[in-house]
Order: sequence, then structure tokens, then C-alpha cells
Amino acid sequence: MAYQDWLFKDHPSGWRLRYRRQGGGYEASQDGELWRPVPSVTQITGLLHKNLHEWAVGRVVEYLKGELVPGLPLTQGDVERILEGARQAHRRASQRAAGRGGEFHAWAQGYLRGEDPPLPEGEPERRMALDLKAWWEGSGGKAVRLEEAVFHPEHGYAGRTDLVARLGGKLWVVDLKTSPRAYPEHFLQVGAYALALEGEGLPVEGGLVLCLGDGAFPVEVPLWEAAEAFLSLRRVWSFLELLKGSSP
Repeated sequence: MAYQDWLFKDHPSGWRLRYRRQGGGYEASQDGELWRPVPSVTQITGLLHKNLHEWAVGRVVEYLKGELVPGLPLTQGDVERILEGARQAHRRASQRAAGRGGEFHAWAQGYLRGEDPPLPEGEPERRMALDLKAWWEGSGGKAVRLEEAVFHPEHGYAGRTDLVARLGGKLWVVDLKTSPRAYPEHFLQVGAYALALEGEGLPVEGGLVLCLGDGAFPVEVPLWEAAEAFLSLRRVWSFLELLKGSSP
């Protein structure tokens, strides 16, 4: 991996974090020579993604409904093609969703920086953009940090916050979600970011998950309870990684 493909962040503790421009992981070093992998916040909260399994099953069912026609005979080749398509259905749907989510988040970052990017052309991204604009203008918010990497050396995790903003006289960490509701892992994400920001000398006072899947629906996070729950899950993640390393 070429040096120019990395972004770097110096932590007040003396640690240095590096991460790839296009995603793919975090590494940390104390001396700039020896780098060690650091799990991301979303890797850790991914242990709670029970709803993701239900979503994946739903994508397979949708695919099969489009392929299986009552009364239509199937050859062995048809059966193999359909089974392979069903096996890949959730991955293709996930890639499409990630592409749409990436487009929306890129627009949101430009807008929150004070730029005037053109609205996304497709739906539901255009609607979500309009909902975000209405919420942001109505809240009188002022962005403090945008899409910034955070790192907690003591607890060993890293991530990227969507937004740290001043809202109503308080400093909030805000996570933008394209889902219609907030899930438990979203709360833990915000708690993890708040804990890391505090370690960098930026004590946030509140946390929000802003759900944009069905209008702009802000959900306040019980910040420090969420942070403590995240640290417990971080320990579970470490234990599971230890088990993987000890497997024959």
C-alpha cells in the first residue's frame, strides 16, 4: 500500500493513527515504525447486527420471487443459476445500498461544510437530503468537526464521526443514518465516539442518532451508558478474536 493512500492523525497521547482513504481498516503506532491493526467501532458493534440477518433473508426471498415462475420447468442449469443468484442476492443488495449511502453521505458532508452541492438525483437520497437540510436549518446547528477519525489508545478502537456540532448551546456528536429507526448498535457507536472525543480533549455533552429513512427523526443517546455498553462489547470482541487465534 503506497504511502499516499494513507491518512494520518496524531493523538494527544503521542499515538499516531493511520487509515486508508477509501476505507479498509485502521492502524496505530507509538513510534511511527511499528504499526498494529485497530478494530473499528462498526466492526465491534457489528456483533449486534441481528437485524442484518433478517434483512439478508429478505433479499434472498425477493430474488427467488423474481426467478421462480409457477408452472415453468427448470433445467439443471437453471437450478444452479438460481441457487448461485440466491447465494449472492444479499451481497449485491448490500453493494447497491452502500453505493447509495455513500452518495448521500458525500452530499451531506459537503452541505454541512457550508458548500452548496446539487441535490442527489435519485430517490430516496434526494428526499433524505431535503429532510437533512430542513432539520439542520431548523436546529440552527454549527458544525465543529465533520467526517473525522477518532481513536482511543487505552481501549484500542477507532472510527469516523459523521458530525460534531453545536446545537442549542451544547456540543453534540451526531451519527447520520439512512434507516427509518435507530438500532442498539447505533447508540453504542455514538457512545464510542463520545468517549474517544473526550480522550482527545473535546468533551461532548450529548449524542444523537439522526434517522433519515422516513423524515428527519433525531433520537437522543444516553451517552455515557452507551459508552459503557460499548466497552463491554469491545471486551467481547477481544475474547472472540482470542478464540479465533487459539482455534486449530
